[in-house]
Amino acid sequence: MRYKIKLWINNYFHTKKPFTIVTDFLFILFVLLLLIPGTRREIAPVFIRITSFAPSQLSQNEQFEISQQTKAWKVIDRKGQSLAFDKMLDKPVFVNFWATWCPPCRAELPGISALYDEYKGRVHFLLLSNESFDKINIFAHDHQYENLPFYRYNAVPKEFSSRSIPTTFIVSQKGKVVLSKKGAARWKSDKVRKLLDYLLSEQN
Repeated sequence: MRYKIKLWINNYFHTKKPFTIVTDFLFILFVLLLLIPGTRREIAPVFIRITSFAPSQLSQNEQFEISQQTKAWKVIDRKGQSLAFDKMLDKPVFVNFWATWCPPCRAELPGISALYDEYKGRVHFLLLSNESFDKINIFAHDHQYENLPFYRYNAVPKEFSSRSIPTTFIVSQKGKVVLSKKGAARWKSDKVRKLLDYLLSEQN
C-alpha cells in the first residue's frame, strides 16, 4: 500500500504542471478549511461569494402587487421606532432578510453594502433580521457595516415569507415586486443597477 501511494505521488509530481500542482494544493487546503469548525464560518462566505451570480428581474407575468396588509406591515429601526412599509414606497425598496449566523447572508453583505453606498438616498434599503439589536450592532461594528440600515421584524407578511435566508425582494414605488431572490446573490452587478436605474427613471 505504501509503495502504491509513493508511486502515485511520484507520478503526480512528474506528470502535472507546476500551476496545476499549486491549484490542486489550494483547492485541498480550501476544502480542509471548510471542514474545520474554527475556520468554516469565515471561509464559507468567501466560497459562496465567488460562486454567486447576479439575480434577474422577474418577468412581467411573475411580478405582483403587494397587498394593503403588506403595505401596513411595520418594522423596527435601530432607535426602536416603528416604521410602516408603505411610508417607504416613495422610492424603490430593497428588502433583504438575513441573520448574523447565516454564511450566505454574510457572503452577500459586501455587495449589498456597495450597492447601498451607490444608491442611498434614492432607494430605501431594509436589511431585516429577527435577532436582537445588541447582536446586530456587535456584528455591524466587527465587520464595518455600521452605516447600513438594519431593521428588526416580529412577523413577516405572507408575500415576503420564505423558509430560507437570505431572501431578497426589490419593490417598485408603485408597490410591485419586480425581483425576488432566495439565496446569496451578487447584488453589486450591472443587472441590478440597470433595474434600479429603470425604477428611478419611472419616478421622474
